[in-house]
Parts: sequence; structure tokens; C-alpha cells
Amino acid sequence: MPTMTRAGYTPPKPEIKMVPEPRKPQKKKKKGRRKRRMSGAAMASLVIFLLAAAVGVGTLYVCAKTQPYQQAFVPGTILMGYPLAGATRADAERLLDTLSAEHVDTWQYEIVCMDRTYTLTAQDVGLDIDREETLAQLWQAGHEGGMLTRYLEMRRLAREALVQPYPVLTYDLTAADALLEQIRADAERDAVDATVAYTPGSATPFAFTPEETGFSLDVTGVSARIERDMLRLVSGSVSLEITVIEPQVYQAVLESALSLRARVVAQVTGDEATVHNVTLAAQALCGLCVDSGEALSFNGAVGARTQENGYLAAKEPAYGEDVSGVGGGVCQVSTALYRAALLGGMDVRERSAAVRPVDYCDMGQEAAVSDQGLDLVIVNQTDAPLFVSARVYEDDGASYLEMMLIGEELGRRCRLNSLIDETGTIEEPVYVRDREGQYATYTDERVPVGKALAGYEVSVERVTLDENGLETAAEIVSDSVYEAVAPTIYVGVQQRDAQ
Repeated sequence: MPTMTRAGYTPPKPEIKMVPEPRKPQKKKKKGRRKRRMSGAAMASLVIFLLAAAVGVGTLYVCAKTQPYQQAFVPGTILMGYPLAGATRADAERLLDTLSAEHVDTWQYEIVCMDRTYTLTAQDVGLDIDREETLAQLWQAGHEGGMLTRYLEMRRLAREALVQPYPVLTYDLTAADALLEQIRADAERDAVDATVAYTPGSATPFAFTPEETGFSLDVTGVSARIERDMLRLVSGSVSLEITVIEPQVYQAVLESALSLRARVVAQVTGDEATVHNVTLAAQALCGLCVDSGEALSFNGAVGARTQENGYLAAKEPAYGEDVSGVGGGVCQVSTALYRAALLGGMDVRERSAAVRPVDYCDMGQEAAVSDQGLDLVIVNQTDAPLFVSARVYEDDGASYLEMMLIGEELGRRCRLNSLIDETGTIEEPVYVRDREGQYATYTDERVPVGKALAGYEVSVERVTLDENGLETAAEIVSDSVYEAVAPTIYVGVQQRDAQ
């Protein structure tokens, strides 16, 4: 049908049919192999989700592992062989009570010395368990830091357990040290040498006391050993070894050392006062014991020769004449002791010669002594004590001094020889004014008092003889010089009245 337009009539267009192009054949896609690509945002979201899921699962796992031990000991904590896993502090306290009863309260230590046993107990040293210190480290394991830190610590303890082999102990070793000191005091003693006492004139003049063995004890290190075992709660014992101290002098030696070493007998010269003084000095020496290595001083043994000590004034020779003095005659006793010491083979440390030769011994064999410093000192160089026996006795109206030395047998005897060399005399007299009128009164009086005396040089030889009396050695033991003395004439100092 024609279409009308505003401009007029428009003839109809012929109808053109459109022929579609033929489609290309397409391959069919297999089901299930179709791929879809995910965007970056989706990928990130997925990763975050998975991480969150993992963290959540991990947290739940860690929490599940640590939560049961919030108020309990973790696995891997062990006290003296007892696992504490899952135990509370109260449980651990009860375990300590048991350990204390079984190991602490029953601990003791025995100390044996010289067949005697001393016991040290837990109560003596105040032994106890320090509970706080014992459990502190075990409790801290697996309880410090965050949950993950605690979990990691538990993992470590599963591989390497925390073991407290012994509880922490409190104690005081003062009692142990005191016990050791008591043991030492009980065991120790000094060695005692055998002794012998000499009582001249007794039926049994020698009285012996036996020797005693001494002991010493070293307790160094014993207290540390006790402490070491105590810290391990080990009851034990220790035997202390003593050191024997042998005495230096045995009774058997003393008994075999009582032989007569030397004997000197000399007639006492002088008046009754002289004999009295000699007797006093001999009594002071009699019975003395000179130990091995010791020295005997005559002045020290006899003491001062004074009237207070009972000595009398008596005459004695000096410078060619007799003078009077308190204690006169005592030099006869020192001379006898000196000669006995030489004959007995003893050492003489100090000796002085008289100013002039004396008449009671061979020349050069005297020993002068005085309170002003002259002394006689002899030394016992043997290994045994030396005893002095001295006495004055009467025989046929005369007085005699006997001096004996008793001691170790030396297997030899000695003889003394005086080797004398005269050096001359002085004939010209010496005049002395007698101002006191002792010998002469007037100026025309001449009273001879002292005669001329020759001078001498004398050496004393000690000859050693063996058991058969044969000479084996000789030595000079002293040299003495005696100056010549001029004759003495006393002259008075008063004029005679004219007749």
C-alpha cells in the first residue's frame, strides 16, 4: 500500500531479502576444563583468610597445650627423680614434706677416731629444706612470658628436662667444726720423754718414769667433706688418721746409760770453815741432772756464796798468801767438777785458772770461781742425761771431797797430764807499807809475808784410753800462765818513841 509523505508520493522500494552468512563451525568445549582467572584482590583475601585460619588454629593448639599448666608444673620438671608435670605448688610442698622426712631428718654423719665414734645429726647442724629456693626455678620453667613463649619453653623441656637433683638446703656447720675440734682435743697429746731422778744415798737412787707416745690429728678438709655429702643428703662416715709422735727419750735408754763416767777424790785443804763451805757447795751440786745438750753452770747451781746462804769466812790462797773471804774453799769443789768433766770426756765451755797454782790438784787442773764473774760451765754433749754426785766424807781424821759423773757409757776413759814449763823467779822483794798494822807496826820493822814464787806455763793434756787401757788420742784442753811472784815484806808506818 502506498505511503504518503508530506512531500508527495514516494514509490515503494522493492523488497530485498537478506541472506545470512554461513556460520563457521566451532569446537565444543569440554565440561570441567573451563578456567577462570581470579583477580589480585581475591587472591589476597584468600591468603589473609588462610593465615587467619592458621593463626586461629595455632592459637587454639598452643592454648590447648599450655592452659592445663597455668597453675601446675609443666612437663619436663623433675625434683630428685620425681616428675612434677601437672603437680600444683601444694602437691610439690607435700612432696618436699616426704623428702624431708625420708632424707633430711634422718641424715647423720659418723666420725671415727682412735676406736671412738662421734655422731653428727641433722638437728646438730640445723639441716632443713629451703622450699622457696628449691621450687623457684622449677616453677618458673614454662610460666614466664606470653603463651607462645611458654609453649616454646615446654617444647624445649620435652627435649631437655629441667632436673633438680637435690633440694636447696639451709644449715649451720658451727656444730660440726666444734665437734671436730673436740675430737682433735681428745686425740692429741704431747709425747712425754722418760725421766730419771737421782737421789743420792737412797736404797734405789734412780727412779724412772716411762715414756709416753704422743699423737697429733689434722682435721683440715673434714668439714668440707661433711658439707659435700650433706648437700647430696648422703649419710656417711669418715675415719680420721692420727700421726704418732715418738718420744725422744726412752726408759730403756736411760737405764742403759747409768754408768760411772768419772770419779775424782781429793782431800779438802783448809780449816773447819773451809770444810763447811766445801760441804755446802757439794750439797748444791749433788743430784743435779744435766740433760742432753744442756750446760751446767757452777755459779748458777751453787748460788751466791754469802752469809745469808750459810757460807763462812775462810782462808784461801791468793797471790802467794792466804786471804780470808766468805765462801773460801769453794774453788776446791769447782776444781773437782772440772777434773771430773775432763775425765768423763765432756766439753768445757768456760773455765778460769787460779792466779797461783793450788795444792789440792795437779798444776793447771784447777777451776777458779767467784761471785764476781768467774764461772765454770760444762756441757753434756751425749744423748743421755748426766747426773752429778758430790759429797764430803771423813776418813782417818781427814775430810775428802768425792765428785762423780754418772751417764752414758762412752766406751773409753781419759787421763789428765799436766805439762809444766817453769819460767823463772823474782828474787828482788816487794816492800808493802802495812798501814793497817796487820803484820808490822813500826817503820823499822821488816816482816816477810810472802816468799818468792816461780812462774809457770802449764798445758793440760787429755789422753783418751780404750777399754783395754791403750792410748787412742791426746789433746790439749787448757793452757794456764802463772806469773812469778816476788817475795813480799811488810813495813810498819809508825815511828818508835825516842828513849
